[in-house]
Amino acid sequence: MSYRPGAIGGHLTSKGYLEYIDQRLGLSKGTIYDLCLAAIKSKTESKSGVKVTYRGETERQVRMTSRHSVQVRKAIFLIEFKMTKAGKQIDRVVQVHLEI
Repeated sequence: MSYRPGAIGGHLTSKGYLEYIDQRLGLSKGTIYDLCLAAIKSKTESKSGVKVTYRGETERQVRMTSRHSVQVRKAIFLIEFKMTKAGKQIDRVVQVHLEI
């Protein structure tokens, strides 16, 4: 599954990318995002052949202006699913960082 920014109309946020995966897998909008939120508490969540694993958090500084920066915390998730490509069933793993 290759995501091309021009095909959708620009770059997506992490949440937008999850909605793109929902669309490609035929799931309702927000399904994988909801699984990510649930996985924070239980470490792993599964639904409709999609497995979401919470991998922890990362912090980094984002520069707002030349003198000011802000600390941003992001949660890291691994999303595993199966999809059909060229008539073959393949396993996919995607890593996503979401702001919390």
